[in-house]
Amino acid sequence: MSELRLGCFVPQGWRSDLPRELAPTALWDAMTAVAVRAERSGYGAVWVYDHLQSVFPEDRSPVLDPLLSLARLASATSQVRLGTMCLALPLHRPAILAHQLALLDGMSGGRVEVGIGAGSSPSEGQAFGVPFPSLRERIMACGEAAELLRACWGHDVTHFEGRYSVVEDAAIYPKPIQRPGPPIWIAGGGERLTLWQVARHADGCSLFGPPSRVARKLDLLAEHCRSLGRPLESVRVAVVLDCLVADSDAAADHLAERHNRHREDPSAYRARRLVGSPVACAQQLQEYLDLGVSEVCCYFPDAVRSDSLERLAHAVLGTTH
Repeated sequence: MSELRLGCFVPQGWRSDLPRELAPTALWDAMTAVAVRAERSGYGAVWVYDHLQSVFPEDRSPVLDPLLSLARLASATSQVRLGTMCLALPLHRPAILAHQLALLDGMSGGRVEVGIGAGSSPSEGQAFGVPFPSLRERIMACGEAAELLRACWGHDVTHFEGRYSVVEDAAIYPKPIQRPGPPIWIAGGGERLTLWQVARHADGCSLFGPPSRVARKLDLLAEHCRSLGRPLESVRVAVVLDCLVADSDAAADHLAERHNRHREDPSAYRARRLVGSPVACAQQLQEYLDLGVSEVCCYFPDAVRSDSLERLAHAVLGTTH
């Protein structure tokens, strides 16, 4: 697994992964501590997601903003890459994002990676008065946003007229440390539109699902790349996986039951997650690497209260636990 870059999501509350009883300052401390532990354990990237309220409203879980979270993590870490996987584009204006992300790249010493996506929760936008266009329009806007981000980072003054954004005389300083700018990921596996946007505009894409599903997406991504004359190997491919690490099969069954709050079919629930002992999870992960995936973004629902992230890193990377 020497080619693998292992990444770790930090808890931000969207999936009720921050204890409600924590005081406001302690919430940020808990989130930050996970990132510091990931860096010490050999993870190559720390990721944040982008939501405004918990997926389980009845929990009344606090939810931390992704860009504020990255600013906090930039000062608490020194080597690990810091990324968004992903920013829900309807919640942001791309040119303003370009400014914010350029500042974060400088704050972190050039460690930012930018994942953008169509947004998975129109109801969340509605709750906060944010319009969500059709899914097709949101996906198409991702490719245009990638163009606009690069224009803002690359030009002294940016003039841009697109279908979704019009920018006049935008002067963004300081520019990102990374030149020509931070890597841009487009999240999602939509076969006809999203993967085409990836092939045309992105440095990488993030996929999810069991290995058979990811294999199909990679075949389709390769077709889109060929149609555009782009080498497939120039696109970084990550898979996003929940990780339920346990001491035994029985304990893994208990974890899967406890975290399957939407009551999915148990076999389907486990098929797109790493579930089991650290060694068993590493073996499951190898199936994705055999497909050509070289980046894994791990989400540990119990990251605050367990040592799951350290145990997986030990099994996969051989780091000290």
